[in-house]
Amino acid sequence: MRILKGPFIHLLSFFFLLCLAACPLVLSSAEDGNILFNFLGMFAIIKTFITGLFTGDAYYFIQGDRTVFIFSVIGDSFASSFYYLIMAGIVVLSLTFLFGIWFWKLNERFFGKIISLLGILPDFILILLLQLLVTVVYKSFGIKLAKVASFDSDNMAVLLPVITLIIIPLLYAVKALNEKTKDVLTQDYILTAIAKGIKKKDIYLYHVTTNVTPYLKADMHKVLAIMISNLFIVEYLFNLNGITALFFQTQAYFGYQYNLVIFCLVALFLLYGAVFFLLYMLIILIERILKYD
Repeated sequence: MRILKGPFIHLLSFFFLLCLAACPLVLSSAEDGNILFNFLGMFAIIKTFITGLFTGDAYYFIQGDRTVFIFSVIGDSFASSFYYLIMAGIVVLSLTFLFGIWFWKLNERFFGKIISLLGILPDFILILLLQLLVTVVYKSFGIKLAKVASFDSDNMAVLLPVITLIIIPLLYAVKALNEKTKDVLTQDYILTAIAKGIKKKDIYLYHVTTNVTPYLKADMHKVLAIMISNLFIVEYLFNLNGITALFFQTQAYFGYQYNLVIFCLVALFLLYGAVFFLLYMLIILIERILKYD
């Protein structure tokens, strides 16, 4: 039963995804103002999509006056989103170790206040402020700090999107690890290490870090969920050619297309899994290095 439980949950999740994506097509408004939901229509849409997976019709979507093969564009979009997420994730992990564990006192006094202030700002306001700052500096001093948006695949904005993806998850992760670091520092084995005269650097590196990183691993789902939610706004405002841009902008310009929505949602799940796996393995690698050093 346990062996079958995992595949059954995944199958049920995929069916829920199929139903969820069909909702915009089966919801309608009656003349009296009531909302109508066409259950039979929903299952008809799902049936057509599944049939199209075998006939090949489900792998194409309409883009203006042309028909596009989904896998000819979704791979590049996936790679673009993965590139930004993995870069931001590595920076978040690095800064979390620094300000959440090793320099947690400095973070409380100075950096924590700055990050908290930035965390109050909504994502789109932060993006606009960053773009405005770059524009003002360029006009005033002739110094181009970063690209304010992407105009084609050869001139992609990198710095500002990554900064935007970093701030809010960093705020959450640093605050969470600050509390855990304080708790660990009051434990008997840490006090014993201090009494034995072990250097502060070694205590933090080999005792505190190894006992705090399990909490970071447990919070990785939340950290990555925040980053994925920010990705929707970041890709739109910076004009990035990622999964969320393909997911939303194609529907806005060319109408809602069920098969494209399904493939984009599946790609988002795969994106989440791939980034989570790599970041999780990176934390485990750090644990192994510190444990056997």
